[in-house]
Amino acid sequence: MIIRIEKIVYPGRRLGLLEGKVVFTDRGLPGESVEVELFKDRRSYAEARTLRIVEPSAARVGPRCAHYQACTPNQHIDSAVEVELQRQQVTEILTRELKRPFGHLEMAPSPEVWGYRNKIGLRVLREDGQARFVYHEPGEQASFVAVDRCHLVPDRMNDLMAALIGAINAVPLATVDGVEIRTSRASGESLLLCDLASEAETAAAAAAFRGLKRDHGLVGAVATIFDGKHFHDEKLFGREFIEERTGGLTFHIGARSFFQTNIAVLERVFEDVAAAAGPTADAVIADLYCGLGTFGMFLAKRAREVFGVEPDADNITYLKKNLTLNGIGNLAVCEGTAEEWLPEILEREPALVIIDPPRRGVDPAIVRGLVEEPVPRLLYLSCNPTTLARDLKGLLEAYDIVDVRVYDFFPHTPHVETLAVLKHRKPVITPL
Repeated sequence: MIIRIEKIVYPGRRLGLLEGKVVFTDRGLPGESVEVELFKDRRSYAEARTLRIVEPSAARVGPRCAHYQACTPNQHIDSAVEVELQRQQVTEILTRELKRPFGHLEMAPSPEVWGYRNKIGLRVLREDGQARFVYHEPGEQASFVAVDRCHLVPDRMNDLMAALIGAINAVPLATVDGVEIRTSRASGESLLLCDLASEAETAAAAAAFRGLKRDHGLVGAVATIFDGKHFHDEKLFGREFIEERTGGLTFHIGARSFFQTNIAVLERVFEDVAAAAGPTADAVIADLYCGLGTFGMFLAKRAREVFGVEPDADNITYLKKNLTLNGIGNLAVCEGTAEEWLPEILEREPALVIIDPPRRGVDPAIVRGLVEEPVPRLLYLSCNPTTLARDLKGLLEAYDIVDVRVYDFFPHTPHVETLAVLKHRKPVITPL
């Protein structure tokens, strides 16, 4: 059967109509006619898979990566059209959930749509004695697609990937199950995290990967080793971090540290955060999801005092190192969760709170605490517009939204980042 794709629903389902009934399918661009096969028919909608594109859209382009559906399923969409689709998706989600209109949201495209990622993770699959890098097929655990070169990462990372798989095959290293590479945009240096199924190959892996240091800027390697019961990390050689510079700051980033993957867009976010924060020279600020200090340190340069909340031990280690590295003495590290620390932080009467949570959003206790004891200004940076909308719905009991900005942090993917700027809504006092 043939349907026309009406729109792409976040995070990537295609919506069409069949005799007035909504049909969700997996491929197709708005305006395209596609042939679909239904596999689930419910009362209010049906689910299908696309068999072929009948009438392609002018916005359809050829993907660069042969494996694109496994990593960046939007490679077949013209970049300008993709940015507009993301803007529309965020607008639709916020409008529907918050029951209020949103105008033309400002959308910041990525300055680089290819070679922008600073991290890549790959599995190792062996066939006929040869190891290859692979991704899982979409939605599959036992099916894989080969990855020989990825256009989302810089050329130097692709060159390192080729050298790594060459070393794994040359030794050979039979128990390397996967690798993760981080590369600094500022220095070009790379760090390797590899999964080893056996401790017996630790020395051989260290020798093989050390040989890539000179030609590929591999400054260090860390192995995650399974001993039959537990996983533990062991340094193979060199450093256990890379150095990145952005926002006027220097960051040491460990093998397991969280850091934004698109530095060029992060620099735009820094600018917008500074503008949205306003004058902060005498302010107390709280960063409830501090990580390595990305926003906490940036704001500390402009504030009297910052409280940075972080529960992960590895992140805390690098956060403290980064504070020393940047000569920042006015950021207090609060080791624990945002839920644990929020009551004490609110007692300090912060002028600004910034939250940059994982995809699941913030705990209801955080929303409740910020509503019961509102702060003058709140910045919420989200990587998931659906959980952002949910949390904003609760926060609107005490705050007004003064700005929403969208960022194309992850070109060619369904993912998008959104910054919501809120201010405390003063209660209206009616005279007697």
